Amino acid sequence: MGNLRDQIFYRAINDSLDRLRNGMCLKYKPKKENRFFINWITYEIGVGRLTPEGVIFEISSKIPSEFFSNKGLNTRYFKEVRDIMMKAFKKPQDVKMENIVRSLNINELKERDYVKCIYLFKNEELYTEADISKIIQAVAAGKMELPEIPGITTVGGKAVIYRMQESIFGAASRLVAEFIKANDEAIKKYAEIAKKMPVKAAKPLVAKKPLAKKPAAKKSIKKVPAKKTPAKKGAAKAKATVKGAKKK
Repeated sequence: MGNLRDQIFYRAINDSLDRLRNGMCLKYKPKKENRFFINWITYEIGVGRLTPEGVIFEISSKIPSEFFSNKGLNTRYFKEVRDIMMKAFKKPQDVKMENIVRSLNINELKERDYVKCIYLFKNEELYTEADISKIIQAVAAGKMELPEIPGITTVGGKAVIYRMQESIFGAASRLVAEFIKANDEAIKKYAEIAKKMPVKAAKPLVAKKPLAKKPAAKKSIKKVPAKKTPAKKGAAKAKATVKGAKKK
């Protein structure tokens, strides 16, 4: 950004994109870093840049991988959104699947896949001599007023910046709307596909039962025959007397 013209153009471009970001954050659920959330998707509008070819900016959306049990669907989802956006009113210069890692806190990182569309607008797409002439005539006729722009004093210079800002805001707004629609179509399609796909469930860990111990062999105990105790002499005589008495 070596000269004053580039600085003015850079500020004008990003003022338009900031206006769009703020509007989207007010309309939908705001997220950190000027992102916004709608229908399960987080969107981000990148910073505008000046190049010799024209103005470049990016629009990206998170791939809702939490809907997919199969990680391979991330790539298929990306291709679906890419193909839809390639048919939009403004064809992107490039579409990338980008992996972004964000720090949630000191000990936790979040990794997500994004669809990123990169757009290039040439100067003639943003304003033409006919556009500038109409604006100058409207100002001269008192039908419109142009805002004050630091560094620019001529009506023609203000008309160029005004027209460029309105063109970028209008085009980016339309592209974001088409991006949201593309994601709505893709998420509906691939959420249904994910439901029908078999989920490879991990085999449950089953604790192994401890091997049953074999009962210890019982030691065979030899029975020792009881010793016959000899009858006492007195007892033997008594028995003989009793037997003799019975005979009589």
